[in-house]
Amino acid sequence: MYEIADKITEAELEIMRVLWAASRPLTLSQIKEPLLKTTKWNGDTIKTLLRRLCEKGAVSQEKQEVYYYWPLISSDEYGKYCTQKLIEKLYSGRASNMITAMVKNDQLSPEDIEELRSILKAGAENE
Repeated sequence: MYEIADKITEAELEIMRVLWAASRPLTLSQIKEPLLKTTKWNGDTIKTLLRRLCEKGAVSQEKQEVYYYWPLISSDEYGKYCTQKLIEKLYSGRASNMITAMVKNDQLSPEDIEELRSILKAGAENE
């Protein structure tokens, strides 16, 4: 999964977001619809990006009356991979370093801090 996630480009990620939001297989036209509203891509660009995602193993397709596409990695899996990669790259592999930087730079609201406290407390209780 990590090899696949590492190869997904920013443009391909837009396709993945459409597929993740749907929670069901989509046709090319169903994928195109939201992307044509939010990007300057044409249908051929979207088709090319889908083909590349299939080649990378991030998306699968099945031909019925038309092709249907669905993601082979979940949004959660992709997010977990990207978060870990960010922590390793910028914070010496330590999530606590990232949280410390966010607190020191006033990037967390009081609500965020309270939510983190609750999460950490629940985690400690489950050990």
